[in-house]
Amino acid sequence: MDIIISFWLLLKNMWQILKILYKQEEQKALMVMIAFIFIIGTLFYHNVEKMAYLDALYFSVITLATIGYGDLYPQTDLGKIFTIFYVLIGVGIFTALIVNINHALTQYHREKRSDGE
Repeated sequence: MDIIISFWLLLKNMWQILKILYKQEEQKALMVMIAFIFIIGTLFYHNVEKMAYLDALYFSVITLATIGYGDLYPQTDLGKIFTIFYVLIGVGIFTALIVNINHALTQYHREKRSDGE
């Protein structure tokens, strides 16, 4: 039961953070860009590397998050070339999103602390 409560609180906090981010125009653009880059990667890996859609999305996220488990990887030369440019472009966008989430989290906790005082 404690796990369910903790998970619920985490989702509630994440919702508040997304609301903070969505109020800012540049954050909206960043969220659209990250969604777009995941869609591009998913479609490319599905069509060129013949991955299932879920595997292609998984590979896109794992690659841009720089985790790289190694369970999936490009098999074709075109896939390898695409991945080079995909990583060079996508890691910066993904990193910017993570930084902005961190700033929103900090802002959320400051506002929460000041409301409690």
